[in-house]
Amino acid sequence: MCARILQQCAFLRGGRDNLARFLAVPQDELQQWLEARTGPPRAVFERAMELILAEHDRRSALERAGKLPKRRRTDH
Repeated sequence: MCARILQQCAFLRGGRDNLARFLAVPQDELQQWLEARTGPPRAVFERAMELILAEHDRRSALERAGKLPKRRRTDH
């Protein structure tokens, strides 16, 4: 689960290098977490979740404003 969340965060931040900088962690540690070899510290995971939640809020606001198509029922 942590690896998948971090993979989504890497996409949102424009790559692994940018995500490592955003999370203020060494790239080699991030790589281990992305490969699910180990898990990140709780504080890092919480920061990643904040990024996911912020993106969710951003997309929801765009949907409400009619600037994005509504999600399919199966996407909920």
